[in-house]
Amino acid sequence: MANRPPSADRRSEILDAALACFLARGYAATSIADIRNRSAASTGSIYHFFGNKGSLALALVERAVGGWSGSSGDAANPDAVAELSIKASVAGLVRWGLANPASMRFLDEVRTLAASDTSLAEVSTLLARGHEAARARYAAFVAQGEVRDLPWPLAHALMLGPAYDFLRLATADVASDAADLLAIAAWNAVRAS
Repeated sequence: MANRPPSADRRSEILDAALACFLARGYAATSIADIRNRSAASTGSIYHFFGNKGSLALALVERAVGGWSGSSGDAANPDAVAELSIKASVAGLVRWGLANPASMRFLDEVRTLAASDTSLAEVSTLLARGHEAARARYAAFVAQGEVRDLPWPLAHALMLGPAYDFLRLATADVASDAADLLAIAAWNAVRAS
């Protein structure tokens, strides 16, 4: 009898297969059968780890957000000043996105879909919690006089919009200082005068 991979490895294999399927066919067009065929897992195994397709998407988003957070260093440090926090978050997104282009493409797609696809309600909730935490952090920076008092959607777009756009267009031959340049631009866009 062949050795089966540990559960964590099997779960990861299913997630990797789901990501590949979602990118190849799109989230909406991908079925559990597609994921089963790509992962060589049984349907029961997929449902053991993930209750449905939306749960697979949620796990991929959690993995992506964790990767971004892990690449962002001091961004989440509650004692970090605004400049350090904002620059670390943007640079972390860019570095993680360049290192994980498939996950970045999926995150970008699912952020849009989550607003209207009811199977992604948990993803929508997770993203909304993250946005609320970031909005509250920005409001604290406003109160401290570190950043301009801008409506949150505008501040968010100024800080992260260029990084997302860059990652949509980036190829393997990008400038090595792209993350730092985008981080500086994000800070300059919102810093207090």
